[in-house]
Amino acid sequence: MFDGVRRAYDLNILYVMKVIEILGTDKALEILEEASKRQGVLIAREMRRKLPKDLTTIEIGAEVYRRFMEDAGTEIRVHKQDEKSVTFLLNRCPFFEAFLDVGVDCGMFLNGLCTHLTLPSIQATLNEFDPKLRVEAVLTRESAEEYCLERVYLAE
Repeated sequence: MFDGVRRAYDLNILYVMKVIEILGTDKALEILEEASKRQGVLIAREMRRKLPKDLTTIEIGAEVYRRFMEDAGTEIRVHKQDEKSVTFLLNRCPFFEAFLDVGVDCGMFLNGLCTHLTLPSIQATLNEFDPKLRVEAVLTRESAEEYCLERVYLAE
């Protein structure tokens, strides 16, 4: 599964890069954001059928995030948790490896791609459960040996 997801993201990233080249960054990211919102509705509909009914809002957010990333093949574990947030440590990640496949190897640029490619889909999904749920990149790996930290939290 991991390799299949990575290959699908290879194509997605190459497509986004070409759209940016043709339409410019702002327009391309605007279109991507619209698509992410639509995907969020679809993913939330699917996950609602699978989530336990007795979860708190932050537990829902953490579970939605965890399932999204694990379903994609990411190796993930809870790094830190309190009553308002859960921070996840991500090791092997098909999104990161896809960025490397297409020649994106700068940690700073990778952070921007995660911010505009994967996190908007997760955020759109979380919004379907509660508009106060948020996801953010805390630390973005700069090499395959490192890891990422991403946090799901309740906004004030």
